[in-house]
Parts: sequence; structure tokens; C-alpha cells
Amino acid sequence: MKKISFKIITTLWITVLIAVVCGVSVTALMLISSKSADDKLKQNLISTVQSNSDEMEYSNGIFEVENDFVYYSGGVYCDLFTENGDYISGETPHTLIESDSLGETDIVKKDFGGENYYVYSRLLNFTKFEYEIDVMSGQIISYEADVTPVNELKTTPYSETNFRNGISTSEAVDIVLSHAGVSRDNATIIGVEIPLYQDRQVFKIEFTSENSPFGKIYIRAICPSDDAVTVFDTVAKSAVYLLPFFVIIAAVGAYIISKKTAAPIEKITESAREISTGNDLSKRLEVSKAPREINNLADTFNEMFERLQTSFENEKRFTSDASHELRTPLAVIKAECEYALSENADDEERMQALESIEEQTDKMTSLVSSLLAVTRAEQGQSRFTLEKANLGELVDEICGKFKPTKNIKLIADTDNNIEISLNASLISQLIENLLSNADKYGKENGIINVKLYLEGDKIVLSVRDNGIGINEADLPKIWNRFYRADASRSETEGFGLGLALVKKIAEIHSAECVAESEIGEFTEIKIIF
Repeated sequence: MKKISFKIITTLWITVLIAVVCGVSVTALMLISSKSADDKLKQNLISTVQSNSDEMEYSNGIFEVENDFVYYSGGVYCDLFTENGDYISGETPHTLIESDSLGETDIVKKDFGGENYYVYSRLLNFTKFEYEIDVMSGQIISYEADVTPVNELKTTPYSETNFRNGISTSEAVDIVLSHAGVSRDNATIIGVEIPLYQDRQVFKIEFTSENSPFGKIYIRAICPSDDAVTVFDTVAKSAVYLLPFFVIIAAVGAYIISKKTAAPIEKITESAREISTGNDLSKRLEVSKAPREINNLADTFNEMFERLQTSFENEKRFTSDASHELRTPLAVIKAECEYALSENADDEERMQALESIEEQTDKMTSLVSSLLAVTRAEQGQSRFTLEKANLGELVDEICGKFKPTKNIKLIADTDNNIEISLNASLISQLIENLLSNADKYGKENGIINVKLYLEGDKIVLSVRDNGIGINEADLPKIWNRFYRADASRSETEGFGLGLALVKKIAEIHSAECVAESEIGEFTEIKIIF
């Protein structure tokens, strides 16, 4: 079964996610819109009643509705009723005129002929009075009563004024209160003025009283509650039409994004396939303009190719070197066998041939053992246990058993208080290889100095000879298998595996190998723990 591509999977997930988000958002939007439209209708009812409340008054005892009163606006009808529920005026259809809802303190929902309406009513009490009275005769010229909450106005002190052959301020106040049927205890005087008129001189007196002699009026507002549902339906229908359109746009956009995102991955795949099927492991992946994660992936592949290239090159060199090293002893063995089997060989010559074969066999065995040790160390095929041990004592022990050749003197200077976690067998082999290497390339009557000491937080094991030395250009290569620096060193017995094994053993102990040398003077190998 063919697997679905990354682009399709990404497109599907992004599309589904956006569809879900859009669905949730639209649902929330519709709910909010419905609630908002419903709240707006109710607020419209309240504001209509409040604004119309200021457009009514009793003028000289007669109830009047001013021209600014709005009976119908924005789907809201306004009606006026008496305190007893009798209809006064309005433009509401007769089917909606009823007084059952009067007196409700909140907006109520009622059914009229199968349709739902919001109804809001307010009882108006004409508690603010304004009188004008002649200052000479004390006669009332005009008066009116308006709707004003008593608790919104405060008593304002007024100054006493007396007119010759007229009335005083206090007398004027008593006259208007008496006319309104209100005592001073039940009235709040909010202003006494003497306006400047050209044709007359009057007192203008304003006061409030809850004990109004004028009848109370109900003002009622009504509007269809289905207007909010209509808004909800409009939003819902718009969402039904727009949602698929948004999903299609999201799908197209997701595909474009996923295609652009997958492009570097496809490039990496193609490049990796070319490297895998080709013979050139030196090629590397290049996606410098890709996102950080893609670059990290490419870098990981490049590191893997680098290790593979190094491994293949090492194996190639190993095969070449091993075949070269084995070719000579095998050729000698074959020649000796052919001569020993010939009729011309006598018993002594056959014995010499067998000895030569034994010598070459021992050489091959040593080579194979060394190769096996290096390979196991490199590939981690052996599990090495590290235990706490005294490194100084171990170095002294190995140096004591080692027998130098060419009259070379071995001098060991070790700190026997140094303990580290080590594998005794591996460290013994490391020290033996370093001593053997120094002995092979040392001078006649030379010296090998072995030191173990602390240097800061490091432990240093140093093996130094005063032999033939190594060229500076060859120093980095001495750790490679089968590497021997020059002809003079190649002529010396050995396979070039000793230092390669030393390096691997050092790595197992998390140690560092450092080589210093000068041609004809010395070579020093340091193992830094």
C-alpha cells in the first residue's frame, strides 16, 4: 500500500484544524450576535421610553404631549396609558394595545397573535413644578408639571425679597404650594428667581414634591423580539455560505505551505539517494535557505556521510594494508613449501624451510591478533569494565617486566598516589605498546623515560625516547593503522598497529593522545587522562 505523502497529510490536518476553528468561531459569533442583538433591542426599548419621558407635561393643569414625542422609531412603538390602564394615545396597531403588561419593572416577553414581542413600561409621576406669579398682585400667571425624580434634585437656598405694595418671596412660595396642595414639609424648593421681563415682573418658583396633584401616566414601548432571531438567522446563513469558502481557501493555502515546507525535505531525499546510489561519498547536502529543523536534519545526514566516508576509507586502507602485510609471509611460506617438497631438498634444508614457515606463521598470527584487538576497540565489540586502581603501581609493574634492546636504559618516574578507573588489561597493553615502540625506534645505548604525574586537574602518562624521531607532517598520521612514517621506520620490525591500538584504548578511558617529536632528537607520546 502506497503511503500518503507528507504534503497531503499536512494539508488535511491544517484544513481540518482550520475548519474546526472556523466552526467554533462561527458558532460563538452567532451566539454572541444573537445575545448582542437581543440586548440591543432591550436597550432600544429602555432608551426610547427614557427619551420620550421628557416630552410630556401638565401645563396649567392640562396634560400635553410635545411634538418631539416619538410614537414609532426603529421598530419600537410607544403608547401612553393612564394610571388605571386606560389608553391615551399612540400609533401601535390595535392588536398590540393591551394594558396587562403595565407595571412590570423589567422587560417582559409577550405573545401577540402568535408572535413574540418585548414590552417595557414605566410609570411617570409629574413631581417637578414650575410656577410664575405676579409680584404685585400675587396672582398665578402660569404653571406646569414635568417628570423628574425627586431624589435627583436638592434644596437650593433662596434670598428673601419684598416688593412695596406687592408680595414677598416667602409669600409667593406659600401661594404656589397652596395651589399645588403641597405643604412645605413635602416640598423641595429648587429655585426662586425674578426673571427680567419687559411687560411684567414675576416670581419664577421651581420645586419638587412626591405628593403630586396630577395623575400618573404609563409610557409603554413594544417591539418584535424576533428581530434578534432575524439577525441570528442572517449571521447563520452568511456562515453557511462563507464557511465552505474559507475551508477551500484554507486547504489551498495549507497545500501551498506544506509543498513549500516539504521542498527542502525532497531535496535532501534526492541528494541522499544520489549519494547512496553513487560512488562519491564526498558529496554533501546543501539546504542553507531551509528552516532550522531542516538544516539540522541535513547536518545530521552530512555527519553520517562523513563517518561513512571515513569508515569506508579506513576499511579500504585496512584491506589494502592487511593484504600487503600478509602477502609477504604468505609468499615466503609458499616458496618454502615448494622447495621443501621438491626432490632437490635434503633433510636439513627441509628443516630450515619448516623453521622459516613457523617464523612467518608466528608473524601472521601476531598481525591477526593485533588487527583483531584494534578492530574490537574501534567497533566496540568488547565490553570493557573499568575499576578503580592505582595507575602508578601498574606503570611500575609493566616497566619492571619490560626488557629493552640495543642497550637502551629504561627510567621510570611515577607518582604512586594516582588512582583512576581503568581496565588493567587494556592499560597494560597501552603501556607495553608505547615501550615497544620507543624501543624499536630508539638509538643504541639510548634512554626511555617514563613519567606519570599530575598537571593541574589532568593526569599525564609520558613515554619519551631519544631515537630517530618523526617528521612534523607525519605526526597526525601515526595513529592510523599500518602507518609508518618513513623508510627508516618502515625498515624496523612492526606492522604500524601499536599506536592505533594505543589511541583506541585511550579513547575507551576518555583520555587524549598527544605526540611531540624532532628528527634525530626525540619522540614523546603523552596520554592525558
